[in-house]
Amino acid sequence: MANVEQLLETEAGRIGPDIYRRTLNTSPWLKLVKQDAWPDEMGDTISVMVYERSLPDSQLTWSNVSSNDGTGNTCLPTPANIEFGQTLRQYNLQQAAIVSPDICVNDLRFAVKRQEQLSNIMQILTENSAYAWIDRYRDEYTRIATHKVIATTGLPEGSTAFPSTLPTSRLTPGILRNQYMRLIRDGGGNNPLDRENARPVFGLICSSETSYNIIMEDASLRNDFRYTTRVNELLAPLGIERSYNGFFHLIDDFAPRWDWDSVNNVWIRRYPYVSSAATHGNKWEIDPNYEAAAYEDSFIFHMDVYKSLIPAPITAPGGNTRFDPVVYRGDFKWRNIPNKDTNPDGTIGFFRGVFSSGSKPIFPQYGYVIRHLRCAADLEFAACS
Repeated sequence: MANVEQLLETEAGRIGPDIYRRTLNTSPWLKLVKQDAWPDEMGDTISVMVYERSLPDSQLTWSNVSSNDGTGNTCLPTPANIEFGQTLRQYNLQQAAIVSPDICVNDLRFAVKRQEQLSNIMQILTENSAYAWIDRYRDEYTRIATHKVIATTGLPEGSTAFPSTLPTSRLTPGILRNQYMRLIRDGGGNNPLDRENARPVFGLICSSETSYNIIMEDASLRNDFRYTTRVNELLAPLGIERSYNGFFHLIDDFAPRWDWDSVNNVWIRRYPYVSSAATHGNKWEIDPNYEAAAYEDSFIFHMDVYKSLIPAPITAPGGNTRFDPVVYRGDFKWRNIPNKDTNPDGTIGFFRGVFSSGSKPIFPQYGYVIRHLRCAADLEFAACS
């Protein structure tokens, strides 16, 4: 078992770096969400105080400055009062884990191309770790963002959940212009992804189909499509070369899709893959319900909506206690746990990855998630000429 065990340990040790190398630039969610360390020894729920925008309680009164004549004091103008507003928001740490099926040494003894199969297992685990974090960041952005907008007349929205009003429009340049100006007036222009001609440029995370529809909607708008003279270091690895009407289009080809259950009056999430039986175990294939879903979410991304906090491993907290280090970023470790009844010889092991993060809200009012029609792509069929 020594050579197989060593190989498994080696493969497990590569998973963490491979997650970074293979997936960092494949999704804007992995690249753009700010990260920091979770603050230990502060309880299981932490409060953050945000000072809100504050203005005087009345318009300023402007008066002429003149010499004092004994009837008043021109050195003392009439003041307007300003009071500071604070909002207290709470957040907590959450965790999840993924484990592989048990792997028996005998299965590896007789396996064809043992190392190649273990390498494939490692790749699957790497993809699962990336998939978990992309889902986590996307779902947390939706949860924390205070503008959950429906693409229909009046642009109804909810702060904690999407309204039950159904979208009647796909995402259009007009809707984006409206939301752009709302974000600017709310102070979101102070820290955008970039600036062009001194104007803020925000991120629009959407599917390829939605991006294409926005750009190609009409010829006059297409003429406004320009390549930027530069792209900052944060965006260049994502393949961003251009902006459009104040937005960088950041492609997420697994954008959340939805249908509406008119019987129970609830939104039904459609996920990209569905499982079916394989020769051994299950395989995951594209779900037709995802492909046919009526609605889709697109995101106006602002980096100040929230920050993801990852706990550090605790190994020696004191009192002569020691713990094995756990990396909470989904780095899979090979576990071979002896057990008198189920694993007496240490010939059965498995991979296990642990995930943990807390989402610290900063400025949730800068977050916009727009639920809109997902119009079928024009297949552009053409007869032979």
